[in-house]
Amino acid sequence: MDTATPTIEPSQPARPGYPNSACTRSGFLAVQENPPHRIYWEEYGAPDGEPVMFLHGGPGAGCHRYFAHFFKPERYRIILFDQRGCGKSTPNASDDDARPALTDNTTAHLIDDVLQLRRELAIHGKMHVFGGSWGSTLALAYAISHPETVQTLVLRGVFLCRRADVDYFLQGNAADFEFDPLTMRVPGAYLDFPAAWARFVATIPAADRGDVVGGLARIFSEPPADGSERQRIVELASACVAWESSASRLKRDESSHSQPHQKYALMASRILIHYMINGGFLGGNGEANRDNNHILDHIDRLKAIPTHVVHGRYDRVCHLSQAEAVVRALRAAGNGEVHYVITTAGHGSLEPETDAALCSIMDALPPMTPFDRGGT
Repeated sequence: MDTATPTIEPSQPARPGYPNSACTRSGFLAVQENPPHRIYWEEYGAPDGEPVMFLHGGPGAGCHRYFAHFFKPERYRIILFDQRGCGKSTPNASDDDARPALTDNTTAHLIDDVLQLRRELAIHGKMHVFGGSWGSTLALAYAISHPETVQTLVLRGVFLCRRADVDYFLQGNAADFEFDPLTMRVPGAYLDFPAAWARFVATIPAADRGDVVGGLARIFSEPPADGSERQRIVELASACVAWESSASRLKRDESSHSQPHQKYALMASRILIHYMINGGFLGGNGEANRDNNHILDHIDRLKAIPTHVVHGRYDRVCHLSQAEAVVRALRAAGNGEVHYVITTAGHGSLEPETDAALCSIMDALPPMTPFDRGGT
């Protein structure tokens, strides 16, 4: 059996990266007219530097300027953008009627948005593609579709968006929870965060606990009819975000009852469930696509792309098995430049060891020579 053979990162102090990188340009790009979609983008670093396309997680989490800190601003031209329906992009899934934000909001559309943003910013050659969590899913899907545009893949917290990957985090023992909250017939993040899991499951209607994603998709699919219904949707959205937050970091007090911002909760949860009920729109759509294996089925498309994978050993949002599967499949496909680091961390990109590993990877990449400098 082929083994992944990762590098195990020793414990090390936090690395600051480049936290003071300034935004050099920003704007909105109309990526679709009917129905209308505009995505918000920002650029950091050197205007003529090696381009890095940063793909945020969620789906629906949006970008933050601090994500630019992984990249040396004198070397890289860093592009951050809010994917359809989230962040500053419009329409937004936080609106009472989220249907416009979710219409034509699929992985294929996001991939096309990256191509349009490349053209808008005059990136004509290859670029580094950097994504974490859902951003790793999108990075892999983009590279499978357009490998000729990718210089390097940097993936953190790999998520393959198969039914088992989603159920590990969002389904767990929910179906049996009412009768035996400690039942553990299936693996899942719930085993490590019982108090946070109990709070999350308590918000899910009992009739929907046999298929949590399906139940949430039904509830989130229509605008609220009145204030009471809106409040119920807000409670469910907040519970989704609070559950993920509780499980995302290695060192966190799971008894914390801090609540996410209401607008963010609605935005992130609606888009998350919209993608999960459709199997991440990877090679198809609809509930049957939840059983997709799109990324691993097409991994041979990436055999010529140097790939760096960083994954927390204690990641309970995206289990380590997903990184193992990608690394093994890439090596089996003949990719001789797969670099794999397991950190003593959970899911978050800013946990000290994961943060340090990502910064170190970007510092150590061989220069892109020559490359089309494009830019302004």
